[in-house]
Amino acid sequence: MTMLQNSIPDCRLVALVIFCALSAFSQLSAQNPNQLMTDACENELRQREQTVLWTSQVEHRTAEHVYRKEEIDTVDGPVHRLLSVDGHEPSPSERKQDDDRLRDLRENPKARLTLKKSREAQEKKVDDLLRVLPNVFLFEDQGKRGGLERLAFHPNPAYKPATYEEMALHALSGVILIDLTEKRLARFSGTLTQPVSFGHGLLGRLNKGGLIEVNRVRLSPGLWGTSSFRTDFDGRFAIFKNISKHLDETRHQFEPVPPDTNMQRALGRLVPESAIFSQPTQGDIERSHESEKAF
Repeated sequence: MTMLQNSIPDCRLVALVIFCALSAFSQLSAQNPNQLMTDACENELRQREQTVLWTSQVEHRTAEHVYRKEEIDTVDGPVHRLLSVDGHEPSPSERKQDDDRLRDLRENPKARLTLKKSREAQEKKVDDLLRVLPNVFLFEDQGKRGGLERLAFHPNPAYKPATYEEMALHALSGVILIDLTEKRLARFSGTLTQPVSFGHGLLGRLNKGGLIEVNRVRLSPGLWGTSSFRTDFDGRFAIFKNISKHLDETRHQFEPVPPDTNMQRALGRLVPESAIFSQPTQGDIERSHESEKAF
C-alpha cells in the first residue's frame, strides 16, 4: 500500500469519530458548546482505553443485493460470515468464496496480521481526530425534542485541516441528536456543503451534497452501538481505492463478547472448523472423478 493510499479519507472513519466524540456528552446546559465537545473528546479518549466487543447481525444493501452477515468484534479487528443473499441461502459459489476467505484467516497468520495492522492504523486515526475535533466545528443548541437535545454544527472557518480526513470532516454541516438520559449520541446527519478536493483535485474530489447518516442505540447502561449507517458520496476517486462512496448498513441483535476475543476464537464461533475444512478442493474433485472412471 502506498503512502497516498494510507492517507485516504475514510468516510466510515469520519462518522465513527463523530459518534465517539459525542457519545460521552456531559450535562447540556448553559455551558459553552465547544467546551462540551472538548470534555466529550477527553472522556471518549479515556473510554477507548477499554476494550468493549460485540457480535451483531449486519444487513448490507447495495444497488443489486441485500447481504446479511454475522459479525464479531475481536482485538484483531472484526470478522464476519455471510448468512444470506436477498433473503436466501448463499449460492454454492458464494458460500465457497466466503469459506475460502475464512479459511485464509484461520490458516494464514499474515492475513490476520494485515487485518490487525489495519485496525490499529484506523484506531490511531480516530484518536488523532478526537484530539482536534472540538476545533473543527462550531455548534449551536437548537433546543429539546422529547428526551433528545438537537445541536446544529457547521465548519469552523478558522480551522485549517491538516489531513485528508480532516478536510472531509471539516466540510460537513448538519444536526446531531443527543439522548438526555445518558448524554449520548442518538443520531448524526451531516452533508457536504462544499466540494472537497485532494491534491488540488489531482488525487480526487468529493462533490457537494454527499451525506453521512448514523443512528445509535443504547445496548446497556453507559454503552451504545451504531444501529444504522449510510454514506452517499459522488466524486472522482482515481487513486483512492478503498473509499465507500455508497454504503447502507443496519445492525441489530447486539450481544457482548469477552474483551479478549481474538480472531481464532471468533472464527470458531462463526463456523465450526469442520464446516470450513469439509469443502472439497479442486484436487479432491479430480481424484474423485478419476476414481469414478476406474469403476
